[in-house]
Amino acid sequence: MVLLNAAVSALWTVGVLSAIYAGALDPEYRVTASTLSALINGGATILMFVLVDPYLAGLTDDVVAGEAGEGHFRRIVAWMVAGRFAGTLLAQILLVPSAHVIVVAARWI
Repeated sequence: MVLLNAAVSALWTVGVLSAIYAGALDPEYRVTASTLSALINGGATILMFVLVDPYLAGLTDDVVAGEAGEGHFRRIVAWMVAGRFAGTLLAQILLVPSAHVIVVAARWI
């Protein structure tokens, strides 16, 4: 779950920057590419709200019901924050591939 959280955070971080870079890669589609950051951010949002958030919500419910310990919950939250930080670092690797995805989408549109 932490790795998935890191991947989603990386996509969120790189969304707008990859759209701007896509415009530089193919200036003919610059305007279209600059509006396609939602292509990357939308995928990240769907992954976050379908996979990561339900896990954390379930864990929160378990803690409130007394089925899981508060210490365990704090460790999970700390790992999720670390995953967000790792995702920000991973975003540097995903910048160019994400920009190429946006260029392909801009040409297709």
